[in-house]
Amino acid sequence: MLVTGAARGIGRAAAEALRKAGCKVIGLDREACDVVYDLIDIAGIAKAVQSLGDVDILVNNAGVQNAVSIDRYTDEARQSILAVNLEAPVELIRALSRQMVARKSGRIINLASVAAYTAHTDLWYGVTKAGVVSFTRSFAALLGPHGIQVNAVAPGPIDTALLDKAQPERVQELMTKVYTRRKGEPEEVAEAIRWLALDAPPIINGAVVDITDGSFLR
Repeated sequence: MLVTGAARGIGRAAAEALRKAGCKVIGLDREACDVVYDLIDIAGIAKAVQSLGDVDILVNNAGVQNAVSIDRYTDEARQSILAVNLEAPVELIRALSRQMVARKSGRIINLASVAAYTAHTDLWYGVTKAGVVSFTRSFAALLGPHGIQVNAVAPGPIDTALLDKAQPERVQELMTKVYTRRKGEPEEVAEAIRWLALDAPPIINGAVVDITDGSFLR
């Protein structure tokens, strides 16, 4: 099992939850983790995958947010967020799904966000998370006939470094809507990831599980 962005936040919580469930988990991150490399280096993904061996479950969690308005975006910042949030997870799925297809089994869980469905002060972050929803469903359609489930979770405000970096007005807007009047915990999202990875029935494929506590309803 491979979890990206596993050094902190939701990724770390997911890796720990899956280890407790008995899975052999490899954590992948740009920080200290089991495997460390630059997710922006798309060409390096294939090389990293070759060294991992059999991977039956992939959790595409790694992501960044620049938290700047569209008029302040630089070309470098735009290219970086597209590479990490969109290109890297797509390339990981492309690389790892080959062995899953050969085995006729596998599960892939992608991290989307409430940002996929709402206006967002960081426009490119919202665009990338809408893209996660789109490629989740596209890969589910492509890989489903081979016995592979591809789903996503879409968290609302979760107590992570990513939320701390978000524009204050964005956080305030979300927190006025959440039913429990608190930020979610990474472990709560991790439990949904664990269920999709291990227990969700095969018919749950191409789904996006909202974990928004009322901050967005659809």
